[in-house]
Amino acid sequence: MKLSYAWLKKYIDLKSSPARVAELLTMSGSEVEEVKKVGSDSVMSMEITSNRPDCLNIIGLAREVAAVTAAKLRLPDMKAPRNTGKGPEIKCAIKNKKLCPRYTARVITDTHITATAGEMTEKILALGMRAVNGVVDVTNFCLMETGQPMHAFDLDKIKGNRIIVREAVKGEKITTIDGTQRELAPGMLVIADDARPIAIAGIMGGVDTEVTGATKNILLESAYFDPASIRRTARLLGLSSESGYRFERGVDKDMVKPASDRAARLIGDETGGRICAFYDTGKLSAKKTSVKLDVEKAAEILGVPLRKDKVKSLFRRLGMTVTIAKSGSMSVSVPSFREDITQEVDLVEEIARVQGYDSMPMTMANFIPETGRKTHDRRVAEKLKDMLCGLGLSEIMTYSLISRPDAERFPDTTVGVPIGLKNPLSEEHAVLTPHLLDGMLRTIAWNLNRKNTDLALFEIGKIYMREGEGKKISEIPALCVGMTGVLRRDWREGKKQADLYDLKGAVEMFLKRLKIPVTFHEAALSGMETCAGVKLFEQTEDAGFLGTAGADMLNAYDIGQPVFVCQLRLDKIMKKAVLLSRYRAVPRFPSSSRDISVLCEADLPAGKIREVIRSVGEDIIQEIELVDVYKGKQVPSGKKSLSFSITYGLGMRTLTDKEIESVHTRIKTALTEKFNVAFR
Repeated sequence: MKLSYAWLKKYIDLKSSPARVAELLTMSGSEVEEVKKVGSDSVMSMEITSNRPDCLNIIGLAREVAAVTAAKLRLPDMKAPRNTGKGPEIKCAIKNKKLCPRYTARVITDTHITATAGEMTEKILALGMRAVNGVVDVTNFCLMETGQPMHAFDLDKIKGNRIIVREAVKGEKITTIDGTQRELAPGMLVIADDARPIAIAGIMGGVDTEVTGATKNILLESAYFDPASIRRTARLLGLSSESGYRFERGVDKDMVKPASDRAARLIGDETGGRICAFYDTGKLSAKKTSVKLDVEKAAEILGVPLRKDKVKSLFRRLGMTVTIAKSGSMSVSVPSFREDITQEVDLVEEIARVQGYDSMPMTMANFIPETGRKTHDRRVAEKLKDMLCGLGLSEIMTYSLISRPDAERFPDTTVGVPIGLKNPLSEEHAVLTPHLLDGMLRTIAWNLNRKNTDLALFEIGKIYMREGEGKKISEIPALCVGMTGVLRRDWREGKKQADLYDLKGAVEMFLKRLKIPVTFHEAALSGMETCAGVKLFEQTEDAGFLGTAGADMLNAYDIGQPVFVCQLRLDKIMKKAVLLSRYRAVPRFPSSSRDISVLCEADLPAGKIREVIRSVGEDIIQEIELVDVYKGKQVPSGKKSLSFSITYGLGMRTLTDKEIESVHTRIKTALTEKFNVAFR
């Protein structure tokens, strides 16, 4: 954007030099990169940020200078001109009201067009624009003055006296006023008559209807076009113009008609033409925004004292309407040309930039460090990570967004409906993950494809679920563990392949360290070959599961070796976790161990036997350990042998052999009655 100092002085009384004005504009957010002497004028080259299209015109910049200097702003006459003739009737039709919500056309007849000379021409030449003739120069002058692009057509060259705003048809071509023939594509918005396109909407007119010295009757266009559409068309055609530059950033919606009124009056003065009918098609109005401002809060944010009357005056100089209620609250009505102001903090920024950022205090505010301790859940998660790493597992992190088929691959592990994004970047990242299994199995597959076959991995992440349409989304912390390949190598025992018991042992280990009793029970989940539910002490619902991945699941991820996975809900674990460690003295009295070996059905879980042992001898049993599982020649088909080591003891005295044998006998009796086991 270029700003003429001489032109600026037409709207405000300036006593400051061009250099001082450039400094004030820069400090208020409209950076002046260079001030160049052009004849008797000084022209400033400016960098205007994309959120300030109101500064892409002389009036907008004059308003900025008036605000920072407290000078009075004088706006040009924008009143509608009086009709002085009756021209031909024009019909206007908008075919795509999303891309062009409003289109206006004004007829001016009996013009005498000559090359312009004088003050208007000097101004547009100073800004680097070329002088053409009395009509084109007026539209360029008003463009730079008001920021509203307009275009003048030779009315007599418009076929059928009809204007149609529509999208281009495949194969259509137009020769623009720069002499270049351009091929149009569907989606590009054009201005057309009954025969062909006569302009690329908002960017450049066509040579067939351009205004020349022989033109007698004019159709003056002023409209609002969708910024995204203009930007897309300009990029596809490789075509840029002053009009397109402004439409891309969004022009003032309420300036469409006033700018046309201003240009029509100037064209009438320049050419002696008669101003005729005005056609207004479509509806468009700027959103009325009112923002409340707490002046005391603004003063705290900026660190400077603020007076309400000064703040009110500042906003009025920026073109805003300010109302102060009896309670003292301030309400600011934002004008149509400042759509970037939507909330209170935007008004605070306006105060800061107009007063000058250099007037803000240099002292740094006191910093009060956060003294609160880590939450219980966070400390549980950190301890869990330390324990898992100590067990030899490596942590992974995967995406929270997966594809819908992957989200629905494990229906038994999810609750409710998948939570999809309204506008996903791709189909592969369309749903918030309802489980961590997909990320774990993809990570294992990725490593196996790179010959890294021995893996023990874990991930602590979030799973997302919603129990019904319209229900609140739940974000639940979860743990996923995956094992495959060789778990450890020993010079004496050789390679130890990972199995389900290694995974179960890891789960038991970290839950034991968190002081959470746990039981396992047989479960059936789709996609799992062998599966066990994990139930925490005193909780009715399972906290998760562990198991062996089935063949179908492995094939879906192109995995060719056994994989053992586990997923647990950490919110259930965190409720029960105990982090406080207490000292327990070395027992003063000795304990005694007894072994018990049972021959039972092969499908009987060892955990059920453990539960019976615990229930019978709970008072004096200190520990129950499964030491052996055997199926062999001495064991009948369909049976298995389980060996347990039971440790008996009391903290206040030594147990007698008679007391121990009594409990041991009751345990055998209970097992026989409940499971019909035999003892080896």
